[in-house]
Amino acid sequence: MTQSIAHPSLRAGIALSVLVLATATNASDTLLEEVIVTAQKRAENVQDIPVTINVVTGELLDSFSLRNSNDLGDAVPGLTIQATPQNLAQVTLRGLGTGSGGESVDQSVGLFIDGIWAGRIREFQASLFDVERIEVIKGTQTALLGKNTSLGAISIISRRPGEADEGYLQAEYEFEFDSLYTVGAANLATELGQYRFAFNYVDEGGYVKNQSTGNEVPQREQLTLRLSGNWAVGDNGNLLASYQYDDLDIFGDTFQPDQDTAGLMLALDPGADIGIDTTKTARTSVGNSGDAEDEQESQRAVVQYDHQIKEHTLTALTGWSEYENDRFTDSDFLSIDYLNTVFGSDYEQFSQELRLTSPGNQRFDYVAGMLYLNSEMDFSGITDASFPPPFLLAGLPLDNSSQRFYTQDTQVWSIFGQGKLALNERWRVTLGLRYTDEEKDASFERQRLRTGIPGSSIIADILAPVVPPTEMTRSEDNLDGSINLQHDLTEDTLVYASWARGSKSGGFTTEVALVEDAEYDTEEADTTELGFKMNLAQGAGYLNAALYFTEIENFQIITFTGTAFQTDTVPAETYGAELETRWVLAPGLLAGASATYTEAEDKDSGLRLPYAPKWSASVDLGYEVPLPDTGLTFNVLGVLNYRDEQYMQRDERSPDGEYTLVNLRLGITSEQQAWDVALVGRNLLDQATSFGFDYPGFGGLEVPAGSTTLGSLNRPRTISLQARFNF
Repeated sequence: MTQSIAHPSLRAGIALSVLVLATATNASDTLLEEVIVTAQKRAENVQDIPVTINVVTGELLDSFSLRNSNDLGDAVPGLTIQATPQNLAQVTLRGLGTGSGGESVDQSVGLFIDGIWAGRIREFQASLFDVERIEVIKGTQTALLGKNTSLGAISIISRRPGEADEGYLQAEYEFEFDSLYTVGAANLATELGQYRFAFNYVDEGGYVKNQSTGNEVPQREQLTLRLSGNWAVGDNGNLLASYQYDDLDIFGDTFQPDQDTAGLMLALDPGADIGIDTTKTARTSVGNSGDAEDEQESQRAVVQYDHQIKEHTLTALTGWSEYENDRFTDSDFLSIDYLNTVFGSDYEQFSQELRLTSPGNQRFDYVAGMLYLNSEMDFSGITDASFPPPFLLAGLPLDNSSQRFYTQDTQVWSIFGQGKLALNERWRVTLGLRYTDEEKDASFERQRLRTGIPGSSIIADILAPVVPPTEMTRSEDNLDGSINLQHDLTEDTLVYASWARGSKSGGFTTEVALVEDAEYDTEEADTTELGFKMNLAQGAGYLNAALYFTEIENFQIITFTGTAFQTDTVPAETYGAELETRWVLAPGLLAGASATYTEAEDKDSGLRLPYAPKWSASVDLGYEVPLPDTGLTFNVLGVLNYRDEQYMQRDERSPDGEYTLVNLRLGITSEQQAWDVALVGRNLLDQATSFGFDYPGFGGLEVPAGSTTLGSLNRPRTISLQARFNF
């Protein structure tokens, strides 16, 4: 696959940066601002929570216009979010996560948007805008974070309506590929409540030229609107409500032939452009443009009511969401029409959570509650293959078309509780439990739409046989738990040891030939973690570190076999270390660094799992200084994100080289921060990375695995002009 051009000494340089910052001294009186998070269902300083949590601020998202989950994956060590040809997100934390091939498969790295579990992998397409912060919570979560967080969680918290009339408008224009990013919000405070309107619009140009269609791909257009309100209810109540609408269109993709050592793709298409670069030759007869298209429209509503009962808080959190998605893919990735896929999916979810939270800072603090969740999904997919002789699979022609229909109704009931007991002034123990009852009712059907040349029905009946409407039901009960022991070694140093068992429900996958192979088992993960959190130099810096070990029974892994996405359950484990530090080095000078080391393997084979880089790290440096006699402030923010090489498929296939992303922002801010103008550079080293897999239909089957592969090119170096006006 595409290799990066990172210097071999880069890892050592990043490690040295982390070490230097971790041992830095501070000569100024400037202190770090507290970072308040709600990962434990109450507002707490992140340094007081015995859990590994990386926080991405809304300011960082705005500074570099990070507007989707793929951007987020580049910013957090240990988190990998990789786009696929179906525009699904491949998400792993500490080297573990569920594959993206099956839309009916729940994710083991849970996504939460304003406290509501986002049930499907397509919801990772959510726009990141007007965000207060994003909390990346690592390790097995059990009691408090809803369903399916056996390997961690990502929690997106939007900015809430405030008590002042204010707002902002930010626009950014990127020159090379003619891209526009705009975001804004207006806050209105009245005697009848506080209201906030926010919007985000992205018009992103393509950076790969499809010479067969004349289009620049991929192009992305996304419009998102959010309206929220906050009202006091009597003397003891507060009501927060929000509604969000999102319309997303993605036109084309960058997937193209990468390796063709067997000569298969050149035989299929003598004009094929082999090798990942800024040109491709591909065409599909589906649609009018000749390129792939993806359209998704979604809505989301959240209502949260908090009521004070003496010093306790009773919270009712209601969530509703739905999306409609239609897309088609040129799945042969060549200029001749051999293989096309068309998908459609509708999803709707309702959830209701009730919880009671104790006051905090007591000898015994607790959170207890219940959750009800109901979701319905309708999915259909058409696969049309037309490979003429001599391109045969097992001696038989691939020339047929079939359509799958899948529906799923899921109902979940769970009760949960977590309590923290202070054993004395320095020792605390936290216990958590969650019991979940889940039932999935599904239906699977496959129809034959077309059979082509003689003999094609034979292979069609093997790979995609006709299946009459078949009902499937799965019920399961899971009991998850955790224990965490914390000790204040000093006033500024917390050490902890924790163990947690979490589960991700089993279910059914749509990516099977035979319906009897659709069911997969429950995934169970046990995580042990030892760590410390240390505030240094009277609050001018901190240093956090952790060692972790996760062992999984029935790890749900999805592999592209060349003809389908296969869901298997295997034993797996991961172990490693986390390090994070941040310092105010001088007035106006702020630096931070974090790193994750991971060893993740399939215990059956002993081989490394896909999307599990050994090393990932981030280093950032921000500096601002007043310009004399101007009333202006100059500011610079540089961020370096590094990811080690990783495999893209099981059995250590399709390697992708190490990747270093350098972003730089140079800005001028007016007095009172009324406006800000900046130049923003992304991927300044012009590094390339790719997502690789064997050629559909033949790769890994008729030719040796890894010899005939496809990949994609990430966005190259860009320079843009950004302006922001605060009012």
